[in-house]
Amino acid sequence: MESIIALEELIKDNETKIALQEKQIKNHETGVYRLSRMGLASAENSLELATQLVEKYKKMLEQLQSIEGEALREKEQLVILAERKKYFDAQPSRIKLNKEESSDKKLEVLRILDELPEGIQFEDKELLEMAEKSLELNLSDLEEFHSKLEDIKSEFKAIKDQIEDENLQEFQTIDFLIPLVVLHFYVLKSNIQDHIKKINDKALQKQKDLEEEKNLQIKKIQESFKEQEELLQAKQTDKSTKKQELLDIQSTMKTLSNKLLKTKNTKIEKPIEKKFSGFPKYEDWWIRELWSSHQAYFALFRWKKIINKLCITTEQKKAWSIIFDRWVFIKKLLNDKGKLAYHYHFAFDSLLSTYAEVEEELEVKNIESMETIINKITAREDFTKNVSFHKVITSYLKFKTEKINKSSKQKEDVLF
Repeated sequence: MESIIALEELIKDNETKIALQEKQIKNHETGVYRLSRMGLASAENSLELATQLVEKYKKMLEQLQSIEGEALREKEQLVILAERKKYFDAQPSRIKLNKEESSDKKLEVLRILDELPEGIQFEDKELLEMAEKSLELNLSDLEEFHSKLEDIKSEFKAIKDQIEDENLQEFQTIDFLIPLVVLHFYVLKSNIQDHIKKINDKALQKQKDLEEEKNLQIKKIQESFKEQEELLQAKQTDKSTKKQELLDIQSTMKTLSNKLLKTKNTKIEKPIEKKFSGFPKYEDWWIRELWSSHQAYFALFRWKKIINKLCITTEQKKAWSIIFDRWVFIKKLLNDKGKLAYHYHFAFDSLLSTYAEVEEELEVKNIESMETIINKITAREDFTKNVSFHKVITSYLKFKTEKINKSSKQKEDVLF
């Protein structure tokens, strides 16, 4: 349960604070490091506060962990008074109306309220503390990913159970890896889609704000124009009004009229909605001929680069680099097994298609067309040219050589 994890983390945090403050006070008392009077008072106060919080959180944790106890439920029923019931009944509405807390934290509080067992109720402040820790640990995402991983594992097992022949035991070493890579692809796809949605929402909100600002400016100009119009009418009926005054008002009205027309004609561009078109399709021969033909290598490199461009954040790009390496490892291993791994291979591809929409190109015309493109790309490459950071003697090779030499020297010293 997420609320239990959040409380346990809060207890750990405050126990760490207690240990730190106790160490400071001990160092002061032993003369290792002297604190000022204010510093000592602050340390003692922090120690007392952290100790109280630990006791409070432990009591809350005990409440959750002992919910099954009949005696506790009976006690809760006796303790709950009418006013307290009213307080907790209005808690969701009160949380929603809290202007001091962020929307994310309020949503997390409401989620925690939904998952609390019946009969367990916490104060608003306590719920907000738990929500803050839950957000810090990304517990909702972890629970969702765990659930998704279980679904993938279950489906993977169901596919394998349908296989009647072949010796599956020799592939059990990658059983744990296939569901994880499928999950990682799923998370990457979901993360990219979430970021695109945030970008689109932000662009739409900006357009809405500009529209509101424009309408507000139009309203202010119209009000100013009306005021000037009323002033002109009043001045025209006043015989003591000088001609220059009328001309000045008319000039102001003309300026306001031009400004109003310009504001109305100001065009606010509609944001172009970004879309996730999905991952490009890969081709089986890229894996089968990997390390045998440079065309296969360049095809995979191109495929990897296209998906890298779909990634928005640096974290997504880093994640994709790791996912790609693991995907190639599994595909190459299964491909090298040939017919013995066809069922495994198909299971892996099916899971990727279902959960991450990663698919293989099956149309012969498209495969041949891509081959032509790859051949043209590789024909333009200069395979005699090294990369800019090319060095035959790598830094790791130096490290390894020095370590081996050092180890050999130590053995010789021992012998002599």
